[in-house]
Amino acid sequence: MDDAGIGERTARARKLARLTQPQLAQKANVSMSLLRKVERGDRPASPAFIAAVARALGVNVEALTGQPYAPVRVDTAAHAAIPGLRRSILAFDDEPLTGPVRFEDLTGALHRVRESRHRGRYGDRIAELPDVIHGLHVLAGDEPSEHRLAAIYSTLAYAYNSASSIAYRYGYLDLAGLAAERCVWAAERSGDPAWPIAAEYHRAVILLYSGAYAGGLRIVERAYAASEKLPTTPEVLAVRGALHLRGSILSARALDADTANAHLQEARRIGEAISSDRYQEYGTRFDLPNVDIHFVAVPVELSDGTTAVSRAGQVRLPASVAPSRAGHHWIDVSRAWLLHGDKQRALTSLEQARKIAPELTRNHPQVHETVRVLARARRSADALANFAKWANVK
Repeated sequence: MDDAGIGERTARARKLARLTQPQLAQKANVSMSLLRKVERGDRPASPAFIAAVARALGVNVEALTGQPYAPVRVDTAAHAAIPGLRRSILAFDDEPLTGPVRFEDLTGALHRVRESRHRGRYGDRIAELPDVIHGLHVLAGDEPSEHRLAAIYSTLAYAYNSASSIAYRYGYLDLAGLAAERCVWAAERSGDPAWPIAAEYHRAVILLYSGAYAGGLRIVERAYAASEKLPTTPEVLAVRGALHLRGSILSARALDADTANAHLQEARRIGEAISSDRYQEYGTRFDLPNVDIHFVAVPVELSDGTTAVSRAGQVRLPASVAPSRAGHHWIDVSRAWLLHGDKQRALTSLEQARKIAPELTRNHPQVHETVRVLARARRSADALANFAKWANVK
């Protein structure tokens, strides 16, 4: 097991590439000061920094984050299910079925998977997902009616979206990307003109993770343009709002604050225009609380801790927000306080994230980064030591 942090891995990969710190800083277009601080462990590596350095070194992001992390006992079942999930995606029509074959049974299993995701319990139902994907493909191959086939492919798009999200949360980024592409493929066959647009929203997040911000923004722009050709229903408005939220983070990581905030403003306008939450959301979960979450996340991605903590003080998430969303928000708030220079509040925010969404928190690379930086500054703090032990950060 490699217990190194991102800073140590960056230094190691830089030396293997025979680059000096000034050479890597220039090649990755990051400041020398920031690179030095990250390599020393004095500053957390942001997702934008990680992606830029990985690209400059010619390595995958996972080579720097160390994902997937060695599982602790409670995550073992989720990691054990990944090979089966990979097989179901790569060989969806070549494996024997071991689970339900009725469409109603498959949709019921998928509902359980999605509900566990929204609760932040990603590993609870992952073992059901391979048979759901395989079973839906089998049903699609049985030549059902056109209406039934459309429903099967729509459900399959949701299944691939769940697979992508779960694979990403546990650090299997290649599998997450493949599942996102399959989500687009299934959505295009669903007969629902809004589904392919929403699927592009989901695919754009893979480009976000890998640092391909310009490509991700092009996907968002194309998808938004396609949405404008459809009737303006609450469903289409929700997809447009979600695209603006995705665009806000892509723009922030590309250090384009004006465009990021413009996306946020449009997302809020759309959220206020949708009077009902009774619409098909295609896995986007777009609503005003999600806009509030991004309202804080954008300055965090811009490394503006002062603005981020100010905005966080204005946000009160309702109890209806899914734990997976709320947990991510508190991870962002922790990053904001660390950027702002308040290490105690950074740790307190991590504890809040842990309380709400423990699996998400334990497996999030930014949590690992924050803990390492806090540990370097406060090695003797019992609360921090206990948190680091729980998160398996060494």
